[in-house]
Amino acid sequence: MKILPYDSFTISTPDSVTVVVQRLDAKIEVPFLLGFSTKDRPYQGTVSEQGFKITRKVYRKLFIPVIKGRFEVQSHQTVVSVEMSLHHAAIGFLGFFCLSWYSVILPNILQSAATVGLSAIFPAILPIFLIIVWLSFWSEVSRSRSELANIIQGNEDI
Repeated sequence: MKILPYDSFTISTPDSVTVVVQRLDAKIEVPFLLGFSTKDRPYQGTVSEQGFKITRKVYRKLFIPVIKGRFEVQSHQTVVSVEMSLHHAAIGFLGFFCLSWYSVILPNILQSAATVGLSAIFPAILPIFLIIVWLSFWSEVSRSRSELANIIQGNEDI
């Protein structure tokens, strides 16, 4: 079980880098003005002969992985090294939220809490929120991992 929002893996394919780039390019669009979509493709970002940096086009979810990949040509195959991590803005938001919750909001709430029941509920809110973020991130990682493997290996058309 991984706790930190980071995953890395490799995908091998007997195809050339050019073929892999074409497959990825067919599924990735360049972000338009302020990230709004112009085409119906599952990912947005950039692809080059050296690698790619993409995210899934999922709306209403802040905690989706940023996917970075590098292409390596080995004997008669292409190996794609993929890293998935939480966006830096999301990490900053989580850090700010945690600090403000435990240093400002929680002490004020506990000081004015009239009943013991309320003072027991409020400390549990942040861990529950972090569990929801963690589950959201890892569900998107598993989905993106299988989709990327299928796209790169040419197994399935999404």
